[in-house]
Amino acid sequence: MNPRDFIIFHPAWQVAFTLLGFYVAWLGLKRLASLHLGRQTSFPRSRHALLGKLALVGLILGTAGGAIMVRWLWRGWLVTGVHGWLGLAVALLALIGLATGLILERRPKSRKGLPLVHGLVNLTLLALCLVNFYFGDHILDALGD
Repeated sequence: MNPRDFIIFHPAWQVAFTLLGFYVAWLGLKRLASLHLGRQTSFPRSRHALLGKLALVGLILGTAGGAIMVRWLWRGWLVTGVHGWLGLAVALLALIGLATGLILERRPKSRKGLPLVHGLVNLTLLALCLVNFYFGDHILDALGD
């Protein structure tokens, strides 16, 4: 079994869960509009929470899968340079996003600060995912040679 045959699963997985994350962020913009912009909107809280947990856990698992793949291919950790370090940052931000989201879900009350922090952490996470696609594409190109 050649590990290179499985390498495409990591980027496909990460792209899928990043796209899900963007959908969840779009749902969260409705909450932002009502909390900080004074617009009355309906916020699909349970859908946002369920899909948000799925997206964040998916990104964490995808990061772990990428790290395991790197270990399998190159017998080392973080040998992919910037891509590996950004992946570590993505996993850390996903854990923070998951923790703040669980607090908001399990202890609902009127608050503005924590939802804002939660949203900013997760938007930063999504931006890092997009940047990391660039560096990951270079790794795939190098493997194809």
